[in-house]
Amino acid sequence: MATQIVADEQAALLEIALLLARDAPPETIFCAVAEEGARRFGVDGGSVLRYLGDERAVVVGFWRPGGARGLPVNAEIDFDSRNSAMGRIRRTHQPDRADSYEGQRGELPVLLRAFDIRATIAAPIIVAKELWGAIVISTSREEPFPPGAEQRLDDLGELASSAVARELDREALAASRLRIVEAADDARRRLERELHEGAQQHLLALTLKLRVALSRVEPGSGVAALIDDALAEAMTANDALRDLARALFPIVLSERGLAAALQGVAARAAGTVHLQELPRRRFPPLAEATAYFVVAEALAVADQGAVEIAVADRGEVLLVEISHEGIDASDERLRALLERVMAVGGRVHVDRNAVLRAEVPISR
Repeated sequence: MATQIVADEQAALLEIALLLARDAPPETIFCAVAEEGARRFGVDGGSVLRYLGDERAVVVGFWRPGGARGLPVNAEIDFDSRNSAMGRIRRTHQPDRADSYEGQRGELPVLLRAFDIRATIAAPIIVAKELWGAIVISTSREEPFPPGAEQRLDDLGELASSAVARELDREALAASRLRIVEAADDARRRLERELHEGAQQHLLALTLKLRVALSRVEPGSGVAALIDDALAEAMTANDALRDLARALFPIVLSERGLAAALQGVAARAAGTVHLQELPRRRFPPLAEATAYFVVAEALAVADQGAVEIAVADRGEVLLVEISHEGIDASDERLRALLERVMAVGGRVHVDRNAVLRAEVPISR
């Protein structure tokens, strides 16, 4: 019998480990952990909670059999730091238990009695040597959990810890990628300003001086021809520098917003561009810049033929749709840009009809 129990527990642990390997969402892992903890002791339910402070926690996963009541995900509870398993774990970082809640005061005992819960066992979830939360298994039976039952939750705590650590790593990576994008945009803005206020102004001043010099020499002379050639080259260089600055970060995007910047880039495109929809309000700089560069790079790739563009305000996201037969997700220029969209928490898809759809979060 004991051998079968161990085999069943190992099989359940393997199932949860497979969920981790398949990159299941943390809530799915937490609910599976809570279910296995409850089934392991044949009791009414289990929960995974994350500490919010010394006497407060939030439910991040739970399992109850059909019809049983319990606290749902995202419910917050207060607990006694001295007279509850959650409270003692907060101090000791060790598994603990509460064999009865009779006569205890506070929110947690009242809730547990309302759910007809008489006893609990709990084990800590430790992430990077820090207490993150706890697994709590509860019962409505008269008899308490067997001695040492709380120690049998350690393996489930380790699986829950792995799920949390994985999610924290993912969040840290996403935050790092976001910082890189923001830093790159800041560098683009600075370089654009430096070009506009420095090199472009010098070229404009040179152009004016050449015009003055040209007016003071004999028309048609060799000197006039040289000055005229220099003036043309200075104007060409100024145009090229202006285009470079605009490509780095268009000043109109900062000053007038996304719609104006998109109209400008569409007007300069080599092919025919149909702007089907444009947003009517301003958005955070990161969202505006990302949507703009998606369109600008797509237009650079689609250098021939008609392009249809729609940028719609969907409340929480900017939906960018670009239709052109030359759109190809494998293009290196587009791939780098699509990675930018994903770095800011967005999504990108190119369908079989050569339509690129990008969802750019507005809140970031």
